Amino acid sequence: MILDRIPVRFRLSIAHAICMALIYIFIGFGLYKVVENNLNDSVNAALISSAKSIRDSRFSWGLGYQRDSLIEQFFRDPLQINQLMGERFIKPYARIISISGKVHSKTENVIAALPVTPKAIGRAERGLSTIETFSFKDRAPLRQITLPVMLHTKFTGEIVQVGVFLNHTLDTLKGTAIILWVVLPLTLLISILLGYVFTARALKPVTAISKAASQMCIDDLSIRLPIPPANDEIQDLSKTFNKMFDRLEDAVKRLRRFTGDVSHELRTPLAVLRGEAELTLRREREPEQYRSSLRTIAKEAIHMTTIIEDLLLLARAESKSVAMNWTQMQVTDFMSELADKVTSIYKSKDLSLNVQQEPGLNTFYCSQGYLDLALKNILLNAAKHSAKGSQVTFKASTAGKFINFQISDEGEGIPEESLPNIFDPFFRADTARNRASGGVGIGLSLALALVKLHGGNIEVSSKIGEGTTFVASIPLKEKEQMLKESRRMAKSLETKIHPSLA
Repeated sequence: MILDRIPVRFRLSIAHAICMALIYIFIGFGLYKVVENNLNDSVNAALISSAKSIRDSRFSWGLGYQRDSLIEQFFRDPLQINQLMGERFIKPYARIISISGKVHSKTENVIAALPVTPKAIGRAERGLSTIETFSFKDRAPLRQITLPVMLHTKFTGEIVQVGVFLNHTLDTLKGTAIILWVVLPLTLLISILLGYVFTARALKPVTAISKAASQMCIDDLSIRLPIPPANDEIQDLSKTFNKMFDRLEDAVKRLRRFTGDVSHELRTPLAVLRGEAELTLRREREPEQYRSSLRTIAKEAIHMTTIIEDLLLLARAESKSVAMNWTQMQVTDFMSELADKVTSIYKSKDLSLNVQQEPGLNTFYCSQGYLDLALKNILLNAAKHSAKGSQVTFKASTAGKFINFQISDEGEGIPEESLPNIFDPFFRADTARNRASGGVGIGLSLALALVKLHGGNIEVSSKIGEGTTFVASIPLKEKEQMLKESRRMAKSLETKIHPSLA
């Protein structure tokens, strides 16, 4: 459409101009009609009042030879029709005439050729008054009132007619029209100009937002949009964009940190592999020396393989490209098997694992392998950060429609400023990378991704010197829900593998 190609400020200005033009047209037409009706009502009221005064005068009947002079005197009286109709009116006329056409009394300015219409006669015979307007080619229209003369509620055959030319009324209406034709277009033009100015002013924050957004690039995501002072939709839009830019900046920082961490983690084993190979190839060595170098190379290769496999699983879990095999598990059996898997590590570190279960908690649905891996990573993380002789608590409980697996240690705790980042890949709160301490820094990231695959989440709380508590919440879903989600996820995986099926 043509309107789609017009800038928004002009579209708003055009819409404003059309609305104001329609409003002013209705106002002008309505005002003109109100003035016209008021003037007509005033003329009609004056004519009726004059006609009734003439008809009801005590001198009107029985003194026929005096009627003409009395009517003339009536119109010279400043308290009568001239006062009612205004000084600028042309002098009205009056006459007393029978329905046969015989004039009994009249003023000097009466129009002799003006007949008594059949309509006026018919209404007079019924005792009703008639207001008529006559048009002429060479002068203004004439307004006339015809009032029957009644005697004892019976029509006497005589009527009183009072009339006046509408020069003043037409002049007033003409003046009103001129004022409306001058004032309303001028007002419309001013309103259009002001509307355009206000529209441009209202869209000024949008221009500032566009300018700020155009200056933002991947190398500098610190720019934020200006917040307009008005509490309106544009202010909400600016705040929303700034929040989005905050998330984007945080994501880019995490990505850069992740890239650096991956490079660091893979650079070390690659350096070991290259160093061992170059050192071994410098000269002939004994078989045992070759075997020792190969064992070192194999160890570093296994370490790299672990990192890559964990990263691949993390990527698949975060993109929900993992097939979930939902199984109904006994809580007791699940926790016992998981505790058995980490028992050797806990014993080697002289730690005790206290497994607890809330009474009445029997079964739940999960993908056993993935949930087992997620909680195992948290248990191993707790063991890594616990002092010898301390205790780690592994507890299951319910909270509404969720089953909570709580893992609490008595270790050194996590600094508060590090809590938002502990689920980032390769993040370590102490920032010191020590491969001897175990792990590559992906465990917690993978645990969170796998728990989210179950529709749950992990929350963490910690105090320095007192320990850390992780709570993994898993929804308690029914079998029908599990089947439905399995079919949905299977279809989603098929679509990702075969886009043509979408």
